[in-house]
Amino acid sequence: MSTGGQSLGKDVSVVIVTASGTLNIPAAAITKFDSKPVTGDEKRIGLDGQVRNNVTHEGWNGSFEVDRFNSVLDDFWAAAEAAYYAGTALPWGTIQETITNPDLSVSQYTYTQVVLKLTDIGSREGNKTIKQKLDFVASRRIAS
Repeated sequence: MSTGGQSLGKDVSVVIVTASGTLNIPAAAITKFDSKPVTGDEKRIGLDGQVRNNVTHEGWNGSFEVDRFNSVLDDFWAAAEAAYYAGTALPWGTIQETITNPDLSVSQYTYTQVVLKLTDIGSREGNKTIKQKLDFVASRRIAS
């Protein structure tokens, strides 16, 4: 639930779907979800002296920070690595993002043609939580 009319991180839920199915990451395990549009910028100046700016849409990228509650990310990456070395092409995945807005309406976005990359398997230290990181790139983010 939002506070002060502003959205909070806990107002967001995500479902990550890979070629082999949904990654069963408990909601409590995802401590951060970050996404950003990727754009290209071009400035052109014609012989008439006019500046013409162009912004192109070139996909999305982002990451998840995950506390290790289970072996889902380890197993996902082991399977992806095995498929790579076996010469198997893996189809793209999707990410479904659902946001409960401060007015209680719901916004949903689907990231398409998602490629995931496990960038940090996490440090193993005594009594400390194992923190993992999963990055992604996507072709589009479509309002559903």
